[in-house]
Amino acid sequence: MSVSLEDAIEMTAKAKKLDHQLFAIAVDAMEAAFPDEDFSTAASLIGSEPVEAVLHLVDEHLPEWTISLRGKAREEDGDWKCILRKSSARDNDALIGSGSGPTLALAVLEAILKASVIRARM
Repeated sequence: MSVSLEDAIEMTAKAKKLDHQLFAIAVDAMEAAFPDEDFSTAASLIGSEPVEAVLHLVDEHLPEWTISLRGKAREEDGDWKCILRKSSARDNDALIGSGSGPTLALAVLEAILKASVIRARM
C-alpha cells in the first residue's frame, strides 16, 4: 500500500536525513499520483547517494525546471531551502515547489513532492 503525496511530504518534513526507505516511499507516492509516468530509473537509484537520487528525480519529472538552493551547510543540522519553478525568468509561475530541511536532499525532495501535489491537481 502506497502513501499519498501529502503523507510523503509530512514524513520528509519530520526526517533528519534522507534514507533509502523514505526515498522509496516518496517514489511510490509519485508513482501512485502519476501512473502514466515512468519511475523505474528513480526506483533504481534508491540505494544511491541521496542528493544524486533526488536531483535525478527532478531532472526526469520536471525537466528544464530551475532549481534554486540556499542554505548553510552544517553537519546533520543544516538549514537548506529549495525552490523548483518552471522558469527563472519570471516569478509568477502557477506551479512551484518549495522545500526546506536539515539536508540538501530533504529540501529538494520536499520541493518536488509539493510541486507534484499541485501537478496532480491540474
